[in-house]
Amino acid sequence: MNLQQLHYVVALAEAKSFTKAAETSFVVQSALSQQVRKFEEELGVTLFERTTRAVSLTPAGEALLPLVHQVVAGIDQLKVDAQALSGTVTGRLTVGMMEVPSESLDVATLMATFHSRYPDVSVTLRSGGSDILLTATRDRKLDAAIVGSNVSPASDQLDFTHLFTESLIAVMPRDHPLTRQRAVSLTELAALPFIDFPLGYGLRHETDRGFAGVPRRVAFEVTRVDEVVHFVRQNLGVALLPESVARTRADSDSTLALRPVTGVQMHRQVHLVAPRPHLRSAACQAFIACVHDHLATP
Repeated sequence: MNLQQLHYVVALAEAKSFTKAAETSFVVQSALSQQVRKFEEELGVTLFERTTRAVSLTPAGEALLPLVHQVVAGIDQLKVDAQALSGTVTGRLTVGMMEVPSESLDVATLMATFHSRYPDVSVTLRSGGSDILLTATRDRKLDAAIVGSNVSPASDQLDFTHLFTESLIAVMPRDHPLTRQRAVSLTELAALPFIDFPLGYGLRHETDRGFAGVPRRVAFEVTRVDEVVHFVRQNLGVALLPESVARTRADSDSTLALRPVTGVQMHRQVHLVAPRPHLRSAACQAFIACVHDHLATP
């Protein structure tokens, strides 16, 4: 019996598929299957019911899995504590990031702090929409991710930590007729061409929720805030952006105007998502602590 076998059991219980468990464990399926079978033989019980279509826990597996989690968590925590005592955290950290402008979260400063504390950790940042980043974190392709609005926290594999919430505000050209008003309504905005993010992005989740039941036309889909602003500047449509981001852009660009939206409350919520504590690496634990310290700093 060894630690790798315990990890394979946990991966198989979560994936309910030898193929998926092998992918997330970065091992060939035959090797994972063999090690799980060997583990069962050493215990003297069958943990998994195997069919040609699915894998499920037996009653014995259901009873023993919490203990397996405890053992794995204990060993992982032992590694974290040992590295903390030695003052060294090593390895690789892969973090998913939706586009978060520095007005909302200064990622460069955050990573500088992390690097100064843990210089022996190699860091890779991956960008993408919130849905893609969630799936990648669940599939263990990412150690953690920062994701956006309206993602569902319902998961038995991931922990969600709310980081901050920010109101959305309408962004339009300065000479647009609606700028004569102090605020704009949903129906007024819905009559205009929209510049928005693609489906699967956090902000798109929120704007679609806000306009539920109010038809609108998304004329352009872009993936970066600067592209949204540039398209608005060219009078190609209107957009909704987090207020701090929009105000920073409008303060330095006299061609843009901002107006609050009446009729519905729309917000960008930002979450830190990571595997459950017993599945995290020491580097992942250290990164999560850095995020909380960064946001707590005025």
